[in-house]
Amino acid sequence: MYIRLWGTISFGILPCLIFAAGLEKSNQSISPFLEKGNYLELSAAYISPHISGQMTNQSTLQKVGVSDFSTGQLIQDYSMFNAALKVQYQPHWSFGFIYDQPYAAELNYQYAPESLLPNKTIETAKFQIESQNLTHLWGYQPNQNWNFYTGFALQEFKGHLNVNGLSYSIMSGYQAQIKPDTGVGWLTGVSYQIPEYAFSSSITYRSKIKHDAHILESLADQVLLYVPNTTTKIQTPQSLSIDFKTGISQNNLLFNSLRWVNWQDFHIQPTQFNAILDTVITQYPDLIQKFNLIDYKKDQWTTQLGIAHRLHQQWIISTDFMWDSGTGNPAGTLNPSDGFYALGIGAIYHIQPNSFIAAGVKYFQLNKAEITPNNHFVAGNQNTNLDTVNANYTLAYGLKIGHFF
Repeated sequence: MYIRLWGTISFGILPCLIFAAGLEKSNQSISPFLEKGNYLELSAAYISPHISGQMTNQSTLQKVGVSDFSTGQLIQDYSMFNAALKVQYQPHWSFGFIYDQPYAAELNYQYAPESLLPNKTIETAKFQIESQNLTHLWGYQPNQNWNFYTGFALQEFKGHLNVNGLSYSIMSGYQAQIKPDTGVGWLTGVSYQIPEYAFSSSITYRSKIKHDAHILESLADQVLLYVPNTTTKIQTPQSLSIDFKTGISQNNLLFNSLRWVNWQDFHIQPTQFNAILDTVITQYPDLIQKFNLIDYKKDQWTTQLGIAHRLHQQWIISTDFMWDSGTGNPAGTLNPSDGFYALGIGAIYHIQPNSFIAAGVKYFQLNKAEITPNNHFVAGNQNTNLDTVNANYTLAYGLKIGHFF
């Protein structure tokens, strides 16, 4: 019972549902697959961001009677779901499935202050990304200590972008509808465990996943066909995760993780957008620099450190601390924060020896993205249209149910 209790910690109450850098909102954990025996897990989280900033072009806005430069809430609340099944069909062989939603964005921004203008809406931006992952894993356990595993991931990716307003300059009125596309990637890793000491460690590599996305682009509600339309290459990033946990006393367990995500190689550059931009740069090379519609400046690093305490046979409580490096992008309506510090608390209650329910809450203090001076024109870049970033934060609430069978 002691070992089974600690097994359900799975590196924290909210390990699979986080508020991370870039578009990633799940750490794509495979920890349910490393549980002993047959195991089923369902989890959900509700994320409530509180994110806002101050507009640029304030002197221009003052001329039309604007005195409120706050963007208001930028990111909307959203929910996420995970499911996992692991089957130990032979003493040395196992397989499993993990469903998650790794990449997401839910921005619905409207700047409509009191002004002298007949149309109060000065600027709007909608940015939505949705994804689904189904990971299939096979594992080989030559003994109770080692587990070698590999598998593949089937991933769907789609999205929508629509921007209007002064800050987006020549991009104002631009829309990009990313049609659903499915790609396949692979993953592999190894785990080492010493069950009698509640010790477990693992290292997992996930490959990038390539998408050939059909993107419907328009400007001012007119379909763009500046050049013949082709698919747009989108590669969701490769990653490496290292997880570790160990019992430090009869009733206490320490858990830690380190994760790297290769966001620096990620970008979205639709066909028509890229062709028009190249033409404009040729005509005005001193005014406009080359940029991607969506990209990130550097890779993301995330680490987590936590401790769990067993109150008695049915109850475990835990707390953990997280740090995320961010991706280095300057402040904009599509990128108001850059990395975070987070503190989480949670509890696990064993309904029966083989079943449990866990709940937790995590507070994310978001780092302010760097403000860049507008000393040159970079038309439409998502990082050029916030003058100030507020002290933003996010709350995440999670629930997990697990059953060994």
